[in-house]
Amino acid sequence: MLLLAFLVALPTARTFSGRLAVTLPILLGLVPLLWWVPSGFGPVGRGTVVLAAAGGMLIYTVFRNGFATGVRGLFPAFTWLDAMPVAAAVFSAWVHANLLSVRAYDRALSLLTMNWDNASHFDIFHMQRLYGRVVPLLGAAPDGSNWSFTDYPQGFHGIVAIFAELRFAKASGSAADEVVNYANGSAAVSILVVVMVLATLASLPAFRRRQVMAFPALMLVAAGWIFGPGSSASLHGFPNFFLAVGLASAALVLATTMDRPLRPSSLVPFVGCAVGVTHNWALLDIFVLGAMVMVLQPWGRLRWRATSAGYVVAAVTVLVGLGGLALAVSQLAGVSTEAVLYGVGGVPIPDLGQLAVILLGTAAIAALVLAKAPRLASGTLRRLRWSFAGLAAALVLAVVMASAQLAKGGTLTYYSHKLGIALFLAGLVTLVLIFAAWLETSPILDLSPRTAAGAHSKGRSFPRTGGRGPTAGATVASVLATIAATQAFGFTFPLAAQGLPPSSPSAVALSKESAILTEVPRSVAMLMAATEGRAGQQAVYVTTRPSDIDAILAKQWYDGLTATYTEKGWRLSLNMFDLSGGVDNLRPVVNKIMKADPSARIIVDPDNQAALNHILATLDN
Repeated sequence: MLLLAFLVALPTARTFSGRLAVTLPILLGLVPLLWWVPSGFGPVGRGTVVLAAAGGMLIYTVFRNGFATGVRGLFPAFTWLDAMPVAAAVFSAWVHANLLSVRAYDRALSLLTMNWDNASHFDIFHMQRLYGRVVPLLGAAPDGSNWSFTDYPQGFHGIVAIFAELRFAKASGSAADEVVNYANGSAAVSILVVVMVLATLASLPAFRRRQVMAFPALMLVAAGWIFGPGSSASLHGFPNFFLAVGLASAALVLATTMDRPLRPSSLVPFVGCAVGVTHNWALLDIFVLGAMVMVLQPWGRLRWRATSAGYVVAAVTVLVGLGGLALAVSQLAGVSTEAVLYGVGGVPIPDLGQLAVILLGTAAIAALVLAKAPRLASGTLRRLRWSFAGLAAALVLAVVMASAQLAKGGTLTYYSHKLGIALFLAGLVTLVLIFAAWLETSPILDLSPRTAAGAHSKGRSFPRTGGRGPTAGATVASVLATIAATQAFGFTFPLAAQGLPPSSPSAVALSKESAILTEVPRSVAMLMAATEGRAGQQAVYVTTRPSDIDAILAKQWYDGLTATYTEKGWRLSLNMFDLSGGVDNLRPVVNKIMKADPSARIIVDPDNQAALNHILATLDN
């Protein structure tokens, strides 16, 4: 909370939302690069360094122009529209309440084992906490093979690890502590992602001048990201992907405001978005490329002028960004195109009808704007007019990927489904951006006399409305439309007992979480028993309850909790597919494991220890 207060107090922009739009992309996109510094930070920790840097900049700004003036500058301007990021934080905290508030090891593990990918993400986070660096810098594992996930982007895990450092002010705790840290931290990051997206939108001048029009539009985005398909990512084991979509969407919005691209308050967060996307889900860089097209509008040398110090800051920022991108590219070099195109996995599929409405709605409004906008429009309007470029490029990528998958296997697979979620979420943001462009070309009320006069004095291209504010009717309509937008992606209120079952993806996920928290599953209790006191001890955990938890997933959690997740261990786990047919297949599974590695240590649940002993005593050969 102290770090967030520092980020709001830093006078990077005049408004509350504007400050969050600058600082959160830097925090979520650039700060995780600190885990690529191999020397470490000793007992101080990276979290303390980040907090100290923010505090130091705050002190500098207070005394730079005089104490009294500096203190006044700590407090941003706050209007009704600035309440939108705050409301989004509250709603998102409600949706992520179980993960955010859990404090018991068994309950946290119960929540995390509900979704497959959490095992991998926890392991990466755990390794960063234990060794103080990203997995690619760790070298060989004790068994002679590589640690797993050396080629997996690790930006999300880095920021969660920094939050854990800030919370405990120590290098790492027990596996039980770190499971709770990961659950709390991943929820906190998901909340900040939504706040960042809503803050960037709330800082747009077009919306700040027409707040009654802005509220329903921004609430529609918030509902999709919090209650709709956004929860399909953040609550189903894909928080790194959710972060990447958030940073890509923020880049699209930030690009529309970059009148002077070399200004630090514009360039640094944009670079943070680009680096953060690449260090989380690099395919989404297609949106960033679209945002870069927007930044170039309109072309003119005057836009790129800066002071000597400004050029230096811009050069350093670009070099840091290029360095961060190079690290991610080198890490991803070992990933084959086949693995991306045809990878398999379970992921909730977004409502394709709603996705079609978003895409076609964006295209329809874009056609209106392109046909109506004057040729001598302001730079902001020109960029807003082309805000669909990133979405269009991503749609082309999705079509190409889907075509390849259908041609080979006859069905869409994992990465197409996740790209569909990205199109949905970034599409909502793009739809609202195009709506902002339409507002700039339409005679919509809600301009104060001062704002209207100031806008026309600067040559902005939107019509004068006489300076009147919104009428009572317009305000009531805005409130009702804003409330309606909260239910756009399904009923969200938990009223199942009253015969009104919720239907939004977030509500369905929350009901499953509530059910599993009523009693710790036996499979989780057995996993906790199997890993107790075995930190660093490599073994093959063979669950004898495959109906409760997938055998390979249980092995992944054993490896993550004991910090022994290696490529050799992963290959051994592939011998456990037969357990999907039941515990009666324990003998052939054990036989395959021992043939693959005669020195392997096998752990089973206590009620099958005798069976394992008998199998080992009568093993083939």
